[in-house]
Amino acid sequence: MAISTSVLLSCEDLGKAYGAKPLFEGLKLTLFEGDHVGLVGPNGAGKSTLLKVLAGLETADSGTRALRKGVRIGYVPQDPVFAPGRSLEEIVIEAVAQREDLDEYERFQAVALALGKAGFEDRGAATETLSGGWRKRLAIARELALEPDVLLLDEPTNHLDVEGILWLESLLRSEPKAFIAISHDRYFLQSVARSMLEL
Repeated sequence: MAISTSVLLSCEDLGKAYGAKPLFEGLKLTLFEGDHVGLVGPNGAGKSTLLKVLAGLETADSGTRALRKGVRIGYVPQDPVFAPGRSLEEIVIEAVAQREDLDEYERFQAVALALGKAGFEDRGAATETLSGGWRKRLAIARELALEPDVLLLDEPTNHLDVEGILWLESLLRSEPKAFIAISHDRYFLQSVARSMLEL
């Protein structure tokens, strides 16, 4: 299936079930460059599962998912987990090591920029010292360092305090790349999303 140059990701007739219970079926979605999308729906509707399918982490039971060639996807899970005994810098360096388009100096710059954007002052701090909100910030920083064309965020405001939510709102409003964010926080989505999808 050919994808137009402005389309980053598209799905046709997607279906997914757990056991006998269908989560979604016949789902169609097209994500264009620069789209800022909020994804809403009741608990158990399959929002997180859909995000994992879009990220390529799970496969749908039916339908197709097409990604434009060369498109990078970043995915921030609802509850990020990091290996203990690692520093913040090491976590982001490991992620950036995947980027073959950067030399060593550029990778170091990408890591410093992403951690700085997220508000981290001590890049040598261990991951286990972080609160839930700062773990979420680290997960977002790790994906930003990859400079994804599409950023998928599952409940990004979970565990964030008011300052963290304002930081994230500001970050996403100024983000030129496409993103889809799941949230129960309608005020947050109204602040950052230009369109809404309901599942």
